[in-house]
Amino acid sequence: MPLPLSRAHSQPTALILGLAFLLLLGGGAAVAWLLARQGVRAPLRVLLVPPAETSAGLDEANGKALNALVQDHLEHLGGFAVTAVGGMPSDLDPLRGQSRTLVVQLQPRRSGQELELSYRFAWGRQLQAKSPVPWQERRLKALPPNQAFEAFLKGFPQPVDRAGGKLAPLSPGLFWDLVQAAAWRLQNQHLEEAMKLAEKTTRQEPDCASAWILLGNLRYRWMLNSTAAFRQDQAEAESALQQGLNLAPWHPRGVFLLSLLKTDIGNQREALDLLLRTRHKQPHNPTLLIGIAYAARGAGLLPMARKAMDLRDNLAFASLQPQAVDITCLYTGEIPKFEASLQEQPGHLRSTSGVLPFYRGYLALVRGDQARAHAEFQAAEALINGYPNILRLSEIYDLILQGKKDQAWVKLREYDQERIGMREPDGEFTIRLAEAYALMGDRASAMEMASRAFARGFGCTSWYERSPMLEPLRTLPKWKALMQHLKERQALMEDQFPLGLLEEN
Repeated sequence: MPLPLSRAHSQPTALILGLAFLLLLGGGAAVAWLLARQGVRAPLRVLLVPPAETSAGLDEANGKALNALVQDHLEHLGGFAVTAVGGMPSDLDPLRGQSRTLVVQLQPRRSGQELELSYRFAWGRQLQAKSPVPWQERRLKALPPNQAFEAFLKGFPQPVDRAGGKLAPLSPGLFWDLVQAAAWRLQNQHLEEAMKLAEKTTRQEPDCASAWILLGNLRYRWMLNSTAAFRQDQAEAESALQQGLNLAPWHPRGVFLLSLLKTDIGNQREALDLLLRTRHKQPHNPTLLIGIAYAARGAGLLPMARKAMDLRDNLAFASLQPQAVDITCLYTGEIPKFEASLQEQPGHLRSTSGVLPFYRGYLALVRGDQARAHAEFQAAEALINGYPNILRLSEIYDLILQGKKDQAWVKLREYDQERIGMREPDGEFTIRLAEAYALMGDRASAMEMASRAFARGFGCTSWYERSPMLEPLRTLPKWKALMQHLKERQALMEDQFPLGLLEEN
């Protein structure tokens, strides 16, 4: 896409030719100066930091939920590249000297039903090595929450377009219900209560996009937690997310969640189409690139997935906090990069869901380190609020490693039967079940499950070929046919989604 030049300063074609001539002459500094005069600017990257301590009237979980809502406003309305971290980094050196980088630390307070959305901020260009952060304070008045957000956006250090859909309920009571529902999203024991609060908000303020997106998010979490989730549950989650996007088109979190849902049911084509179209509207959003990497790797489009990861890391502060578990790098053989993405993040969904310890155990299994794998799978099993599917699979893998293959086989067969006839589970998770069967020596069941993973949309041919756990299947007659189908479908996806589509944005 051509760089967007400000209409107010558009110049004749001669200027463009002049710029090209300067480039040929190596006049990089002059070009940069002229482009700046024309209004072409690098994206604003925002490092969003939660309060240094528990805010008045808000516990830690509610504070994180409020942080996420602030992030949604800055991303959707401002178009900024926002990285939300769990705490103040000990070293802000990656931001130092950067003119288009801003660190923002919220300092919210709840007073009754009102919200004071104060904060402090510092520009990257102002940071000095071995010097205190030169904070600038923005103290705001306690107001009804929707007005507090208006005041926050109006005085933000960078202009924000505040006309992109209703993201905060007008009713103070419903606003705090929504914050509580978001805080409960990661607590399995409160998930039903959270859905009821979100549903209440959508009934009473049906034009609030954030309420619909949160409801879809909660229903999606419920669906992932329950093996007895039917297609109706899937349809309801998708419908809620789509309603939110109807009210706030191109909302990054809403699009990301809907793309995950589509990818999990094996529809990477629709997921990628949605994500790539949204990127034209939100070209600086790191979360969309995480979604592209997820959908692309499931379709076997590893070059696109890797490119999306690199673009994401250029926008986000990957050195301060990994943005996702980069399974793509496992599939491409970039093991050190995959391992680096498995760093613990206390309180983050990556850690509390069991995903991190599971994949650390899985990586140890790939490497043949059974002792390390055993310890990590046990750690995943112990998480109270982890995804039940991850916890059950961790238990099965651990039983195999303990030599209790008969017990593991029974549990895996029970789990497999529970999933049959319910919603279409994601194919990438299904290949993990195939690998478990193969580890137990049940080649017939492993082959059946690998074929089912393909049918459910997991088309990463490279991993079918490289997974050490699937080695026993590669001499079976059905394996050759499966590989042929995989390669044919992957070729179709490569034709439909060439790498250039990602590079156009």
